[in-house]
Amino acid sequence: MLTLAALSAQAQSMYGDVAYQMFDADLATDPAAVRGIIGYKVNPNLAVEGMLGVGIRDGKDASFAIPTKVKLDRLAGIYAKSSFKLNDAFELYGRLGYVNYKVSATASYGGYSAKVSDSGSDVSYGIGASYYVSPSTSINVDYMDFGDLEGGLAVGVKFSF
Repeated sequence: MLTLAALSAQAQSMYGDVAYQMFDADLATDPAAVRGIIGYKVNPNLAVEGMLGVGIRDGKDASFAIPTKVKLDRLAGIYAKSSFKLNDAFELYGRLGYVNYKVSATASYGGYSAKVSDSGSDVSYGIGASYYVSPSTSINVDYMDFGDLEGGLAVGVKFSF
């Protein structure tokens, strides 16, 4: 019986989050990604998370009269998440971690095209809020900064299991 209780407590500590991640870009390219997070609550106010993301909408830019598409190829990170419940329905949180990413850009003009890519790693952080629609499901809004990749607003849903 004790083992069953321990398994139940551990199961409530795990969660998954799926979000639509928007990016602020200096070139106003406006790419977007879908990101997934798997987390483990160490205690009620601290969790460890792993994040994976992939671009789902290419950004477009023509700043120099040359049409350019910008794509997020990969986003991966590990985070510590601190949270504070205001009441049964609302929670505020902050993240601090490390992110690795790869982006590519393709410019086309006059029948010619060129593609470049860049990858990097950086410190990443964010703040957000959750609204719990049930004890195990919440709607989340956060702002993440991914270092040189910049960052932006994300909207998603979290499930505890």
